[in-house]
Amino acid sequence: MERSCNNARRAVGFTLVELVLVIVILGVLVAVALPRFVSLSSSARTATVESVAGAMNSTVGIVRSKAYVSGLSPAATNPGGSQQSDFVIETEVGRSEVDWRNLCPESRAEVADALTMLNYISLQASSAGLKTTVDNRYTRVGFTLPTDPGLGCYVEYDSFGFPECTVTTFLSGC
Repeated sequence: MERSCNNARRAVGFTLVELVLVIVILGVLVAVALPRFVSLSSSARTATVESVAGAMNSTVGIVRSKAYVSGLSPAATNPGGSQQSDFVIETEVGRSEVDWRNLCPESRAEVADALTMLNYISLQASSAGLKTTVDNRYTRVGFTLPTDPGLGCYVEYDSFGFPECTVTTFLSGC
């Protein structure tokens, strides 16, 4: 009877060796799996920024095509003032100005519906965890928008590029 009681007590819990072995195995799994999860996060950010860049490039192509179909052509000099309204086109998003040099949509238009590039690509930046900055020339969208251009994880649209507007991705900080 005494022998069966001792066996019952031993079978109830884990030994210290078993617990240490489980902790070591979990530590090895974490050490192997954690870098893979970090890499997935970086890949997801890179893919998001590249998707936004693709949307911007598509928008540029559509808007420039609509400008040409409307009879517009690039001007040699800035028309300025009231003649700037000659460079307004109608799109599905609304009426907005294109740049006189290259017929690209302005990053932030000043006439008509004063659309921004964000309006064209229908981006809800806050829902995706993205940050944005928009001025008349540049639209920047990304996860890190640095004060030093070229460093970070973002896409930059330059509407005043000559002869073409440009969409550039910066992925060093993703």
